[in-house]
Formats: sequence, C-alpha cells, structure tokens
Amino acid sequence: MHLETKESSIPMNRPAETTPRTELPRVLGPIQAFCVVVGSVIGSGIFLVPARVAHEVPNLSGVLVVWIVGGLFSAAGALTLAELGAMLPRAGGLYVYLREAYGPLPAFLFGWVEFLVARTGSMATLAAAFARYFAQLAPPPEPIPGELWQAGAAVTAIAVVVVVNVLGTRGGGALQVVGTVLKVGGVLGLMSLPFVTGGGSTANFAPFWPEQGSSGLVLGMAAAMVSVLWAYDGWTNVTPLAEEIHEPGKNIPRALIMGMAVLVLVYVSMTLAYHYVLPWTAIADTGRAAKGGVENAVAAIYCKSLIGQKGVVAISILVMCSTFISLNGNALSGPRAYFAMARDGVFPARLGRVHAVHETPAAAIIAQGVWAIALTILGTVLILVPPPTGTSLPRPILAVWTTLNQTPLYDLLYTYVVFGANLFYMLAISSVFVLRVKRPDLHRPYRTLGYPVTPIVYVVASLFLLGSMIGDHKSQAQSLAGLGIIVLGVPAYWFFRARGRVVRS
Repeated sequence: MHLETKESSIPMNRPAETTPRTELPRVLGPIQAFCVVVGSVIGSGIFLVPARVAHEVPNLSGVLVVWIVGGLFSAAGALTLAELGAMLPRAGGLYVYLREAYGPLPAFLFGWVEFLVARTGSMATLAAAFARYFAQLAPPPEPIPGELWQAGAAVTAIAVVVVVNVLGTRGGGALQVVGTVLKVGGVLGLMSLPFVTGGGSTANFAPFWPEQGSSGLVLGMAAAMVSVLWAYDGWTNVTPLAEEIHEPGKNIPRALIMGMAVLVLVYVSMTLAYHYVLPWTAIADTGRAAKGGVENAVAAIYCKSLIGQKGVVAISILVMCSTFISLNGNALSGPRAYFAMARDGVFPARLGRVHAVHETPAAAIIAQGVWAIALTILGTVLILVPPPTGTSLPRPILAVWTTLNQTPLYDLLYTYVVFGANLFYMLAISSVFVLRVKRPDLHRPYRTLGYPVTPIVYVVASLFLLGSMIGDHKSQAQSLAGLGIIVLGVPAYWFFRARGRVVRS
C-alpha cells in the first residue's frame, strides 16, 4: 500500500502471533467522507441545544453570535485538521498527529480520554437523546420507570451500530450516506414548515439586542458556547478513517471544508426558524425542563405549534434517525484510534487486529461499544438511585451525587465530552506548528487556509473555553473529573507500554 508519509521514527507493534494483516483497506470515497463529517455532527444538538442557548443568552443577536462564532471556531479547527489529515493519512486521526508532534505519551493520553470519556461519552449522550424521543413514541409500560426504559433503548441503539460496523466498513459508510441524506432533508423540511403553514412572526425575534447594562452577558455566552460546541462536535470524525479513504490528500480537505460550510448554514438557519415561530420565553423555558421532560424539547414545541400533535411524532422520528446516524459515525471512526494505539504497542494487542473476514478493527469497535453502554448504565443508576441520607460520606461527594441525581442523562454526559474532547482538539490543532518545523519533509497535499492565523484563533479560543468551563460552577465538577482521568492515563501508559512489545523500525 502506498502511504503519503514515512514513519521511520514511529514505534509499531506487529507481533507474529497476531493476525498478519494490520492495514485497513481503502473502501470509502469522497461522498462517504463528506457524510461522515455532516452526518456525525448533526445529531441531537440542533434539536435540543437552542433552548439552552436562549436560556443563557437573552437576546437574538447574542444567540446568533454564539452559533456563528462556535461554527467559525470549529471551522478554524477543521481547516487546520485538513492539512494534518492529508499529510498523515493513517488510521487514528488525532492520535497520529499528537504522536508525530509531541511523542507517544500525549498521543496515548488522547486515546485514553477518547476511550474513557470523549468518544464513548459522546456515543452515550447521543444514545440518551435517541432514547428520549423513543420514549415519546413508545412510552414505558406502567411498572417500568421512564429512566430505565430510556436506558434500555439507548443500549440497544449502541449495540446495533456496533454490529453494523463490525460487519464491514462499506456497510457503515453506506448507512452514514443514507442517514445523512435523510436527516439533512428532514432539517430542511423543518425550516420550510413556517412558510408552508403560515406560522411565525418576526415579532418573536425580540429582544434582538441586549438591554443596556445587561450583566453577565459574556458569562452567559461562554456557558452557551459549551452547548454549541457539543452541537458542532464530530467534525474530527473523518480523519481517523484516513487510511480507508481513497485519495485522502484530496478528499479529506474537501470533506472538512464543505462539511463545515454546510453545518454552519444549517445551524444558524434552524435557530432563526425556531425563534421566528416561538416566543422567546417558550424557547428559553425548555432549557429549564425537568429531567425526562422530552415533551418540552424545543424542536417538539416548534413542530407542535405549527402542525399539532402529529408534529411531535414527526420530530421524534427525525431526532431518533438523526442521533442514530451520529451514533453510527462514532462507531465508524472512533475505534481507529484504539486500533492505531494497539498497533503501536501501547494498548491491548487484540484491538490492533484486522478481522480476517470483515476487514474491520472489530475488537476495537466492540470494546468502544461495550464501554459506551457501561457509561449509559452508570449514568442511569446515578439518576435512579438518590444519595443516601444520614451517611458518613464526605459532603463534596454527596453534593456531586445530588447534582447528578437531579440531572437528565443527556445533560449528565455532554459536559464531560466537551471538556475532554476540546482539550485534545486544541493540542492536535497546535501540532500543525510543531510539524511544520519538525517534519518539513512531509508531503502536504493541502496547506491550512489562513495559516498561521487560523490555528492561532482556534488555540486561543480553546484556552478561553476551557478556562471558563473550569471556572463555571455548573460544569466545574465534570471538567475537573476530566482532568483527573487524563492524569490517571500516565500510569496506564507505562503499564500498557511495559506489557506491549514495541518494535522500532
């Protein structure tokens, strides 16, 4: 197989007792690559997040700024990542770039967080959103608690996409294309509803400008940005598949650039549609909905106001399909990082094997799915089981347990995902500076548009976001827990490295 980079300095683990084949076949084309970007990003966020944004930012101009800035922020990262993906077309994506720029330990810590929190937590969050709308269509039988019923639906959704992707990358890619076409068509249909039914009014755009002397606006916009970045999360998903994409030097940059342009346009347009139809309080109040309040989701209220109860059914089906395809995108791309780590000898060797029949990293796909299911179950237990009273547990632990017990499964998971993911996204994007100096010999089919301003903008904005998350009491516990998981990865790295047989070629 022809590779567009030489990796003479990269430690690889290819023990004789494993399956001889350790390379993945190129089976994905430009359409599949584009649909991985768009289909992975458009999940549950655009149907749920606008309520949180309106709750934090009390004027439409501020709301639009948050969505546009979040999109430009993600686009700056995507433009930079396009250079890295085209330059290093190997399975693993960000893991590979971090390894080449900073060495094996930072790369391992990315994969460690990806497996324990970011990727699997993203899958669990998407599955939780899928389950919320599933419960709208199929309410739980009388003896079964609603949270338990939703957890069962979430676990089933994860299991299905795992099976599909174990059986073949072509099948996972085809499902991604079909699902992306359906979900984008559905979102466009939502946008057209006000014009078809005659509903909506520009009067609902008020208040457009912030009130004079409005306090806390910047803090509110920073808090809302966490939710917006979750809605945009997934734009990195195409790069782990680089080893399986035809002509990656051309198709990866195209997929990222075109994909981000479509996403920003769709998200801003859909946000305007919500605010055109619904009064401000109707949107903002959904951000305060109690746990399990699926009937209060902003997309459901939007459809119900335009076409009645059948609109709730329609939006439930659309969100279920949308989140399911995003789940598939994560099952398709995420395991390539663990596959690459195992191939380097710093993760269990079994995860670095290519299935002899299906030609997929089957063990890595299954491992990711099992842990995502475990996170779903753990989150459900924390919601169902209240903290004990009259116990000797330390007060900080009881306070955290109480908070988690009162938080919907979807909300419980996504802050963990955003913090851990964006920390390593920032490091990966900054690796473009390091590699331009360290590896000027590498062939670069695409160079970052606007370099060096583009990656600098991303890094600076990331630092601001991460700092605000740590400083915000609403997300502080999850953010600090994410840092703790990263620290635990250091001894894990040395453990796996000692057990693996690292071969330097």
